Amino acid sequence: MPKNALACFMKFTTRRLEIINWLRTSTVAMGIGISLCQVLTTASYGDVIILKNGKRISVERSWEEGNKLRYEKDGNVFGFSKDLVEKVETGTYIPDSEESTVPTGRPVSKSIPIEILHEDLSIENKHSLNSISEIIKEGKADNKKLGEIENEARLNPRDMDKQNRYRSALMEVINWQFKQGEQADAMRNLQQYLRMDPGNLQASIALGSLYLRQGQYLHAEDILSQAQVRNNDSSELYYLLGATYYLQDRNGMASRALRRSLELGFRPEVDHLLKKIEEENWAENAFKQANSLHFVIKYEGTEGNEVLGREILLSLERSFTELESALNYSPRESISVVLYTGEVFRDVTRTPNWVGAINDGKIRLPIKGLSRLDDDLRKILKHELTHSFLRLKTAGTCPVWLNEGLAQYEAGDSARQFFPLFKQTISENNFLQLKRLEGPFVHLPYATASWAYQESLVAVEFLVKSYGLGEIRRLLEQSVNSADFETTLRTVLRKDYAELQRELQDFVTNQ
Repeated sequence: MPKNALACFMKFTTRRLEIINWLRTSTVAMGIGISLCQVLTTASYGDVIILKNGKRISVERSWEEGNKLRYEKDGNVFGFSKDLVEKVETGTYIPDSEESTVPTGRPVSKSIPIEILHEDLSIENKHSLNSISEIIKEGKADNKKLGEIENEARLNPRDMDKQNRYRSALMEVINWQFKQGEQADAMRNLQQYLRMDPGNLQASIALGSLYLRQGQYLHAEDILSQAQVRNNDSSELYYLLGATYYLQDRNGMASRALRRSLELGFRPEVDHLLKKIEEENWAENAFKQANSLHFVIKYEGTEGNEVLGREILLSLERSFTELESALNYSPRESISVVLYTGEVFRDVTRTPNWVGAINDGKIRLPIKGLSRLDDDLRKILKHELTHSFLRLKTAGTCPVWLNEGLAQYEAGDSARQFFPLFKQTISENNFLQLKRLEGPFVHLPYATASWAYQESLVAVEFLVKSYGLGEIRRLLEQSVNSADFETTLRTVLRKDYAELQRELQDFVTNQ
């Protein structure tokens, strides 16, 4: 992209603090001196994991841990069974354009590195599966066969062979559903499995982690606490318990659980979360707290902040009602909001200077001397609350471009002023590909991140006008039960990313 075109784009302001430097237009326009093409072809060195299904995953580093291969990417730690891996190429030169998306193992959010979608549950199978070897056929679970096995078990409650056969069949289906990313179906079957085998640790961890993804923290705590009574030596169990407590603002219990997890075996993601909690405890030690029907807010205890806190709660409750209607969803648990002043926000969140608000399971805002709610802050609050709704509704499976686009759209932003520049980038073949915008923008260079936010908004405006909010809601609901978002697109819109991209660019060109 020519420098003058990018500078022209950067002169438009968005009236949002999330990218606060956008408001400093003259400085920004002079400070950008790289093309979009250069940004997108930045290369680095790391590992490339090659899976047996042909997928290539470019990562910052990887290591073996028992029967799992773990890896770090974009600040998050993931892992899956080594049985799925063909080989690992270490110290590889990785152009960004070669990176592949990961079909499963998506993070909850940027700052809570919880690996909760397991590639392989590794539930111990005490019973032979020889008699049900065709329970997975042609890439699908044979629900008819599973139903037949279940009926035999129900009709013969004292026949242990039939009971074990059903348990084994259900176990096989659950493992398959996790590998395919079919979370909703896996959750239902895990609930049924644990009714038959309540002492199974891996099944308890899997179900607890799914509850955690969906923001059902009390359910997650219940299932994980029951498992803790029976199993006191699982590092992963204590890790998930710690994350569950943390997301309920019970930092003392979270710290104890995480320390116990580290005692049982060091894992970098556990150490990261524990340090994060300790930093928050230091920053928020003297904070006051207020509550409303759906929110818990913390703030430094000045009179001005107390007034601002009450106004923020009222604004959030109004936005909550509006989003319930727009997204056809209502979060079950209270949502935490933390107001920071000065540099404390940067110390706690570790975000780039251009980020002015973050939602990592808690909405964190730097109020920087504000004493009353204004229109800018009201829009930011609704923007961040939309992120909370989407994260909980989709269990973290919503791609970032759709997440950010919807957050801007629901907050009342419009990309219409950018259409002339978008048309120019299409003619120059510099329009970003949506498939490459599934991951966090926070690690992108400032210029690219700015562009990605606006293109995300354009994409959502296109979806609303072309397909309607009803189809967008279907995309969100289907994403929970799909291996990746392209599968979701095919299921709901009958299109892949390439077709959607062409339609989006045609939409922009015709404006």
